[in-house]
Amino acid sequence: MLNEYTQVELPLINQLQLMSWQYIEGDIDVPYLTERQNFREVLLMKRLHNAIRRINLDDKRQPWLDDGRINTAIGTLERLGTAKLMEANQIATDLLLKGTVVEGDPQRDGGRDQTVRFIDFDQPERNDFLIINQFRVDVPGGRTYIVPDTVLFVNGIPLVVIECKSPSATEPMAEGITQLRRYSNQREEIADDEGAERLFHYNQFLIATFFHAARVGTIGASYERYLEWKDTSPVPMAEVAASLGETKLSSQQILVAGMLRPAHLLDIIRNFTLFQESGGKNIKIVGRYQQFRAVQEAVRRLQNGQTRRQNGENDQRGGIIWHTQGSGKSLTMVFLVRKLRTLAALRRLKVVVVTDRVDLEKQLSNTASLTNETVLRASNTDELKELLRQSSPDLIFATIQKYQQRDEDSTDDSKAILQYTSNKRNPSDRKAAENSSSYNINPNIRRLITETDQFPILNDSEDILVLVDEAHRTQASQLHANLMRALPNCAKIGFTGTPILVGDRKRTYEIFGDFIDSYTIQQSEADGATVPILYEGRTAEAEVADGRSLDQLFEDMFCDRTPKELAAIRAKYATEGNVLEAPKLIAAKAEDMLRHYVDTVLPNGFKAQIVASSRLAAVRYQQAFVAAHQKLVAQLENFNPSQQLQNLETEFLTRIYPRIEQIKQLEFATVISNGHNDNPAWKQWSDKAKVEEYINRFKKPLVHTEPSKQDGLAFLIVKSMLLTGFDAPIEQVLYLDRSMQGHELLQAIARVNRTYSSKSCGFVVDYYGVARHLKKALAVYSAEDIQSALISLKDELPKLGDRHQRVLAVFQGQDIHDIADVNACIDLLRDMKIRAEFVVKLKQFLESLDIVMPRPEALPYIRDAKILGYINKAAANLYRDFQLNLYGAGNKVRQLIDEYIVASGIDPQVPPISIMDADFESAVSARTSDRAKASEMEHAARYHISKNFQEDPAYYKKLSERLEDILEKFQDKWAELVEALRQFTQDLRQGRPEDETQLDPKTQAPFLGILVEEIGLDQELLKPELDKLAAITVEMVEHIRQEIRIVDFWRNAHAQNVLRGWIVRFLDDNDVISFSRQQAVSDRIVELAKALHARLTT
Repeated sequence: MLNEYTQVELPLINQLQLMSWQYIEGDIDVPYLTERQNFREVLLMKRLHNAIRRINLDDKRQPWLDDGRINTAIGTLERLGTAKLMEANQIATDLLLKGTVVEGDPQRDGGRDQTVRFIDFDQPERNDFLIINQFRVDVPGGRTYIVPDTVLFVNGIPLVVIECKSPSATEPMAEGITQLRRYSNQREEIADDEGAERLFHYNQFLIATFFHAARVGTIGASYERYLEWKDTSPVPMAEVAASLGETKLSSQQILVAGMLRPAHLLDIIRNFTLFQESGGKNIKIVGRYQQFRAVQEAVRRLQNGQTRRQNGENDQRGGIIWHTQGSGKSLTMVFLVRKLRTLAALRRLKVVVVTDRVDLEKQLSNTASLTNETVLRASNTDELKELLRQSSPDLIFATIQKYQQRDEDSTDDSKAILQYTSNKRNPSDRKAAENSSSYNINPNIRRLITETDQFPILNDSEDILVLVDEAHRTQASQLHANLMRALPNCAKIGFTGTPILVGDRKRTYEIFGDFIDSYTIQQSEADGATVPILYEGRTAEAEVADGRSLDQLFEDMFCDRTPKELAAIRAKYATEGNVLEAPKLIAAKAEDMLRHYVDTVLPNGFKAQIVASSRLAAVRYQQAFVAAHQKLVAQLENFNPSQQLQNLETEFLTRIYPRIEQIKQLEFATVISNGHNDNPAWKQWSDKAKVEEYINRFKKPLVHTEPSKQDGLAFLIVKSMLLTGFDAPIEQVLYLDRSMQGHELLQAIARVNRTYSSKSCGFVVDYYGVARHLKKALAVYSAEDIQSALISLKDELPKLGDRHQRVLAVFQGQDIHDIADVNACIDLLRDMKIRAEFVVKLKQFLESLDIVMPRPEALPYIRDAKILGYINKAAANLYRDFQLNLYGAGNKVRQLIDEYIVASGIDPQVPPISIMDADFESAVSARTSDRAKASEMEHAARYHISKNFQEDPAYYKKLSERLEDILEKFQDKWAELVEALRQFTQDLRQGRPEDETQLDPKTQAPFLGILVEEIGLDQELLKPELDKLAAITVEMVEHIRQEIRIVDFWRNAHAQNVLRGWIVRFLDDNDVISFSRQQAVSDRIVELAKALHARLTT
């Protein structure tokens, strides 16, 4: 087996040292070797103290802080005021970025309060960069400790934690990420505290690596949120490879060079890190490699490119950043603005952001607060002109209202500055589109646009940067050209989430310049930055030639009519638009969409969006969904799920019946723009306040532990609104019912590609035939640019088959060729390594199965999924291994497995039977063989010891040793082992017995056990010595009882230190423990007191 240290950890440390990191070898026994007084500390106080003094200088570039002010600053960093990890991390990150305020020196600046910085971001070389490997931190309660492989400190503050795994491990990446989540106490499936959260209060990111693959995530991130860093930019890959003597770099080497070079690390923390709400909780985001790369190149051009005056023709400082939809394009803009404000040479720039994204404005406002500036929002043309005339380095936000169809009107004309419409026919010839009358100006804003057309030169300064969001939509617009005319010498950077049209590339390059950076659909999916989009046609014409689409649509939706009736319908609805607005057609589709949703999407808790052909169709869809919902609920309420399955309909109702209460809560809303001649009843769908309410409700999860953070609004029905710039990761399915082409199609389908917990893909369900016309619809793009834009659901089937074979191979490779032999499979999983391999491959198989279900192609795999799920649960119960869970698997397969498990005699909601349970003996006796009985008792005993260890460590340590002796003595002697284990488990059930000391076994004996264990290391205790220790224990425990009754004692670090100091003196006064062990024993006693708090204070 490849060695973890030599193959992974040592190369990591060596590469860091080449980049000027200092290295100290860790030690898990002696805290001062890692510059700490004890293993509870995570800050390296001496380094932090020295760094604060060194980097905070007065006007004469001399240190001025005294010890008192430095200690005050450190105290602020230590006491973050919250017990919640994410809140603590956000507070700590804010302190790292902004510093803290201390009392000023009366001899300087009039004694005004001064800001003290913990890190010098402007001059990275003035900071202290340190690596410590095997960095031990004690877990609260004292029962154990964690030892991350590598921790990176800046000025004594732990900012990065790295977990290394051997490349030959079964699933090294999964093991590494699981370990990081355990260390940081972030495994939601584990109720008990198992980590040392204080190490992660200051953490900026976490890395799991096995050399050939390395991934980075943040605290709280799920497995799928850990992603590779695939670029060393701005340092060239070749330069990094040469420095390491390599021809090709590994994933680990690229990540280390790209993220952990001191200047890069500080840049990422300062300019590429933020917090935002998602799914009802706060999350931490660290920029990804393509965002970092794009910003570095944009900054390089802004610093070194020629201005228009220098070039004589065009400004050379800008360009185009194409990052595919859902990959964080808008955040790239935020990161760029943040970095500009930290560079002296570019801080002078006036930044004008042209966008339609309200959420982007909020993010930029938060960014501006870091540099003490305010986003200026121009609410009308006159305000915009005035702001542009000013020479100050402002951050200006100008909104574009989009009019993608004639019947989509603005929800708030007064806020629009730059507005345009696009051709309803979506012609590929842009020039023809510009000349088309469909670019007519909305009457309400004709005056505003006329004024815009008359923009004079407002500011000819070169110190202006215009950032254009969704540049492909405005690149040919006369309005955009007007803005450029008003600022003739500005630098311009265009951001786009879709490829540039082949015919538009020349013009786009003329406006913005060439590409600064590109990040394609295929790259994003390969990286896991977005999920793949699978499409499915829901009408029979999916494989029919183009010319038959409308006829086939009629035949699909009116199949119950006679040919004569069909002819009449065709005559009545003579145009495609009228057909798509037909109430009966909409009702039929709405019912089908709802049934598809509750069977395919709802089980995993995701939501849906419908794209209708017109605003009228959108309103009718909402009404049709309400009617279809009422019908479905009535069916379910009158359905008996226990009846024998006789047809497809009863099978469908049986599948969805367990979710009847959730189905009842579903709601449906339409979101459209307002029109001047609208039916008054439409106002509920177009009113701006209502629209914002619907959007906010839709973004909430269907189910949340806090009811106020969940919402049953599951369907948003639109015509053109919310198809661009709308970010709702909870959305998994988009139902298309109108023609879409080009960038509109790419942007629309990208609504479902955002990552979210347990979201393995997005669905586009096509009721119009868009997917069948995909080649034509996207012909305006190069094939390379749109590769992987849509994948047929049928393409998932080979992956499902492959993953099925992989999980079966876990058993077949050990000569178990039929998983129906469940006992043999469960026995094989006794090996922890095989268990780890099994659960990873099982989850992959179930992920693919969940995507394909409930389609008939899934049926051949259902039997094996049930059996494998049963094996997984039975092994989890037997071995008390809670990593054998299906956390993260889709609810469709989990429901399937749970039903089978229950039918097989295991309730998945009931934990494994405890040794303390009155029925434990009966449960053991029910096992069919001595081997099975012994296994049940062994693992029940192991779990009981582990669970209770912290409450009496000395006692349970002896029991653990006794158990190992029994297992070794009776190895393979199953009948004798059963009898020995039966006696052992009975002893366990009785607990610590009273002994000759007469101490309370629940509150006093555990403390005596620690003292006896410490003294007994070298000698056997005589009765007089034992009696003396018992008396000392009684006195000590009584003092502890009094101290820990202080309110919030376990949050009061000072009070805990006072108690530790008292215990050290008490032990020394009574000459109980040798001097060298007194501090360590004191720590153990305080940790035990915390574990026994409830017993000691009642």
